[in-house]
Parts: sequence; structure tokens; C-alpha cells
Amino acid sequence: METLYCVSFLVLKCPNLKLKKLPWLHMALALTVYALVVVSCFLITRGIICDIIVEPPNVDPMIDEHVAFLAYRVNGQYIMEGLASSFLFTMGGLGFIILDRFNASNIPKCNRFFLLFIGFVCVLLSFFVFPSYSGV
Repeated sequence: METLYCVSFLVLKCPNLKLKKLPWLHMALALTVYALVVVSCFLITRGIICDIIVEPPNVDPMIDEHVAFLAYRVNGQYIMEGLASSFLFTMGGLGFIILDRFNASNIPKCNRFFLLFIGFVCVLLSFFVFPSYSGV
């Protein structure tokens, strides 16, 4: 198999390019990259790709006691269900990140308690609200 690669590189030659860094291109800030990752995770766990393809309704047009799934389609979801579950997933993840920041050494005691409280609230709310919302 390696000989096939060697033969292909004997035929193909890599061009000798002198590429320079563009002057207006600079390294992105860490917080900007983090925000993009959080937003993309939010959109992917929301199911936006499935929502674009399938185009489900926003909420159930018929009022019943179980609105977690589309009628006669167990694998379908409503748009609002995806938004709520994705928000709770993201809130739980941010709660763990806040709890990680709690361990930094340069944080005052009052702020440390505040981070601990907010982190636990985010994690516990996302853990206990999601099962009751999804009808499980």
C-alpha cells in the first residue's frame, strides 16, 4: 500500500509557493473561539439541521397530555422542544465550566461563593428540569 503512495508522489509534485500571512488576518481571541463553540454546540444539540430538512411544527396544534413527540412519529420533535432541551444542555455545561472557575486561586472569597452557588444552580436546574420537561 505504501508503494502506491510513493508512486503517486513521484508523478505529482507539490508546487513551490511563497505564501505570506495576510496583514489583516490575526489570531482570534480565546473568548471568541469559546463563544463560537458554545453557539455551535447549542445549534447542533437543538437539532437545527433536522429542523431545516424536516420542517416540523413549532408546537403541537392539538392539546393533549403528552406533547413531547409528534403524533404517529416517535422520532420526530417539535422546534420548541429542541430549543428547550438544547438550552438546558448548554446551561448544565456552563454550570460545570463555572464550577471549574471556582478553583482559581486569584478569586476573592465572596466571588468564590457566588461562582459555587451559580454553578450548582445551573447544573442542578438542567439536571432536574429536563426530565420533567421532556415527559419522561
